Amino acid sequence: IRYDGTHTQTFGGTTFIIKAGVGGSMSPSASGIDGGWGGLRTTPQMVELFDDGDGRAMFYTDGQTLEIPDLGNFENGYAVVKFTNINRNGSTPERTDFVETDFPMFRLADVYLMYAEAHLRNGGGDAALALSYVNEIRERAFGNTSGNITGNQLTLDFILDERARELYWEGHRRTDLVRFNRFTGDGYLWSWKGNIQEGAPTNSRFNVFPIPFADTSANPNLEQNDGY
Repeated sequence: IRYDGTHTQTFGGTTFIIKAGVGGSMSPSASGIDGGWGGLRTTPQMVELFDDGDGRAMFYTDGQTLEIPDLGNFENGYAVVKFTNINRNGSTPERTDFVETDFPMFRLADVYLMYAEAHLRNGGGDAALALSYVNEIRERAFGNTSGNITGNQLTLDFILDERARELYWEGHRRTDLVRFNRFTGDGYLWSWKGNIQEGAPTNSRFNVFPIPFADTSANPNLEQNDGY
């Protein structure tokens, strides 16, 4: 999705992603913006998914704690610096109040991981090709073959974790967790799931959204999703 600080001004999109992730001791100018909103951080479980040498681990840690005992304190939890409003040549765009960073809706790495997941779910394809696709992603991330995996390591659990490492901050995680049956229930917990720091089970109704009241009012034949 193309964004332009002059012609496509919005408080959503990449303006939200970048500005909401800057706060605490972070320098807004380092992200190419005029100020941060101090809101978005990542969970310790996310940080711990990355091995040493994985270049995709783009976190700001100075003055930040790994754990998040207080959601209202921006210095609790690592900040994510995956996206900035800095040009490829290192310069800052003319506009710093609204960002000019495009959002990647569909990436080749996502397609490679789809192929590997489909193969593991008995959807056909070739095991060697699936492994090569995953290792191609990891070679880019590590800069060499030190992060490559073997065929025995290529499991659905690995794919879920690899999708987190590759696609975090790009809007995929909720859908991925629902598809892997990890979003609700007690089988997979993370910090502040269920609104407590240690994580708690949540109701399976949250796997789907409710049908808006305006829609059910306009069409009485619609049946509300279970649990709402």
